[in-house]
Amino acid sequence: MDVFYNMAHSFDKGLTSLTYLTLVMLVFADLVLGFGRAIVLRKFNSTIGLAGITKHVMLLIIPMMLYPFVDLMGYSTVADAAIAFLAFSEAGSVLENWIALGLPFKPKWRQFFDEKKLEQKERVGTIHIDEELTNENDK
Repeated sequence: MDVFYNMAHSFDKGLTSLTYLTLVMLVFADLVLGFGRAIVLRKFNSTIGLAGITKHVMLLIIPMMLYPFVDLMGYSTVADAAIAFLAFSEAGSVLENWIALGLPFKPKWRQFFDEKKLEQKERVGTIHIDEELTNENDK
C-alpha cells in the first residue's frame, strides 16, 4: 500500500515541479504561436496541425506518466533534467515561431538563429516550410 501512496505523491510532485510547469507553458505558447504563424503565412494545413497537436500532447503526457516510476527508483533529478531538456527544445520552437511572425526580437539574436538554420539546412539538406518549393516541371 505504501508503494501506491508513494507513486501518488511522486505523480503530484512531478506535475507541480517547476520544470514540468515550464514545459506546459512553453508547449501552450508554441501551439498558439504555431497556429498564428500558419494563419499569418496562409499555410494552414489541418493534417500538419493535427500532427503538431498530437506531438505536443505526447510531449506532456509521457513525462507526466513516467515521472512517478523514475522518482520511486530514486532518479527524480534525472527526470527533472530530461524534462528541462524537453523544455529547452520547446523554447527553441517558440523562438522560431516568434521570429517567423515578425514579433520584436533582437536583430543580433535573429541573425544567430537564421545562421544556425542555414547551417542545419546545408548539413541535413532540408527545406524550411516557409520557403517556396521549386516546381519539378520547371526544370
